[in-house]
Amino acid sequence: MKLLMAFVLCFQIVTTNAQSLPENFDDARNKEVFDKAYNDLKDKANLPAGELMVEVALHFLDTEYVAGTLENDEREIFNVFLYKTDCIIFVEMCTAFTLTLKGLAIEQGRDPQPATPSYELLCNNIRNMRYRDGIVTDYASRIHYTSEWLIQNNENGIVSEYTHRIGVLQNQWFSFMTDHPDSYKPLKGNPEMVTKIRNMEKYLDSHAPYYLIPQNRLYNERFASEIKNGDIVCLQDTHDGLDIAHVAIAYEYNGEMHFIHASSRGKKVMIEPKTLAQYAKNGVRMARLTF
Repeated sequence: MKLLMAFVLCFQIVTTNAQSLPENFDDARNKEVFDKAYNDLKDKANLPAGELMVEVALHFLDTEYVAGTLENDEREIFNVFLYKTDCIIFVEMCTAFTLTLKGLAIEQGRDPQPATPSYELLCNNIRNMRYRDGIVTDYASRIHYTSEWLIQNNENGIVSEYTHRIGVLQNQWFSFMTDHPDSYKPLKGNPEMVTKIRNMEKYLDSHAPYYLIPQNRLYNERFASEIKNGDIVCLQDTHDGLDIAHVAIAYEYNGEMHFIHASSRGKKVMIEPKTLAQYAKNGVRMARLTF
């Protein structure tokens, strides 16, 4: 699973095609942000993945929070944004940037492979995390439930959820999107797309059991000590048929476990003032980078 890049003698160049690159690939602002971040962080590439994940997240502090940056009215568009973000895009981007700094490319169904670090590699890594099997077709090809994001990226050797080790069994099912199709523009008045999403929800139902770390266990050192810097924090939602309300990156700050996140309340990427235990009233699921 782990690749020691110091011993890699040559890099595999990732082959791209028209589908693999985002429609805003030539956005000069994006490339400027990438170049600065890469130059600032490349000397830290040999850090363990979790520690490097935190360094990437800290670099992007104060990035503007903008909701709904991936939503389009007419067709599904693959885009990458480094200068604005929401919670899932932020965690996804930090994970992809960590992979890119380490010279690793996501390949569906197997562990990440050596590649030359570049903005193009970052974009391809994001696509392979965001879309089912890395293929962009329509709205249903994008991964919408965090649980599926965890499943696919576990299969791709990127993350491993460890909630079951310190959590309790929960009654989790998936139906929120198809129960509320009018809340999603691509689903409203589109029964064919609703059927595609429902099939995906059934697939997630079949992956039960699911686990949850209750808030009280986060105050218990025996359980809380399992959470490490750079782990992916998945805060539980309370709506029927929905899994995760918010995602973030665990960060030990002033001797306590907090997290870094794209905050809708703060309107930017920030270190959360509350500890994870204080914030996670509805419980949490946790995953760790594995590359």
